[in-house]
Amino acid sequence: MGGRPEASELLLRVGIVGCGTIANTHVPYIRQAGGHLVAVADASVVQANDLADRYGIQRAYCSVSDLVEAEHPDVIHVLTPPHTHAEVAIPALERGIHVLVEKPMAVDPAEARAMRNAAVRGGALLCVDHNRLFDPVVLRARQMVEDGRLGDVVAVESYQAGSASERPWLGRLPGGGLGDLLPHPLYLLLHFLGDVEELHAMVLAGAGQKEPEELRVLMRAGACSGALTISSRARPGINTLRICGTRMTLEVDLNNMTLVQRRDFQVPKPLAKVLPAVDAARQLLLQTAGNAVAFAAGRVRYYPGMGILIRRFYGAIRERKEPPVAPEEGVRVVEITKRIWESASLAGATEVASLRGEVAR
Repeated sequence: MGGRPEASELLLRVGIVGCGTIANTHVPYIRQAGGHLVAVADASVVQANDLADRYGIQRAYCSVSDLVEAEHPDVIHVLTPPHTHAEVAIPALERGIHVLVEKPMAVDPAEARAMRNAAVRGGALLCVDHNRLFDPVVLRARQMVEDGRLGDVVAVESYQAGSASERPWLGRLPGGGLGDLLPHPLYLLLHFLGDVEELHAMVLAGAGQKEPEELRVLMRAGACSGALTISSRARPGINTLRICGTRMTLEVDLNNMTLVQRRDFQVPKPLAKVLPAVDAARQLLLQTAGNAVAFAAGRVRYYPGMGILIRRFYGAIRERKEPPVAPEEGVRVVEITKRIWESASLAGATEVASLRGEVAR
């Protein structure tokens, strides 16, 4: 599978396309994973030069085509606005250049499928940056589910609250600011839920607000239910995932990097009122102390899952294996996203300005 013959077994030539804020998170992880960052590109020459100067990268370009022609990278990280992902990634993939693309993979399902097909034609690997799946606490949860410790998974709940970003390209994204927040909680939910058979969504906006401020989605996959909530007005900022099984329930706090296991205790009723809370407090105390030590020692950085994903992606390139997040997973998220906004529109969201027109694409 994939991989250009000239790609070094030890060092990959890497380019970054799109020099916005998230590029600052990618750069250290690229180098830690054994990538040689040869150049960056951005439509803004100022942004490209600023990023190159900040990290000692030798060359900066104003277009991806210039970067590719001059540097012949093995890999590019596509960090441009979502509506440009396909036009940036497809030519590179067809030339056999491996691509890591930021979330969401694309705005339109047809564009996402075109990217997937281009990777096949070019014999290149395409990986989507669903980095939260590789946060250590989520990896623990995934392993516990795979080992059958939860029994049958019967419900999954994904919740995110916090301020929506203000970026100039959000008008090109269905749902605006909420659309920017949606991919992370959605791909986490879908990973544990399975194939969605039924979906209902609604959006809410405060009085006088033109943009949606809250999104709620209910889904069904076989005998398993899923619930997703995103709110840009609820406080404090929280990012949680709950996985309910027939034997045990897991509560994952992605911001605080903790995982609490909740289960039944076969004890007298008075003790059963206290013991679960004491057990949860014990787990939180131990994990929080461990996280504090890890941060102080520099073993944990911002978006730890991104570092793990990039390392695994580069390993897949060298070993000619499947990427850690397959293109099909990215396509599925884009397809479900479109269904969510269509359902929200049918539920009355057509009065929300940012949903008009985009949903009809």
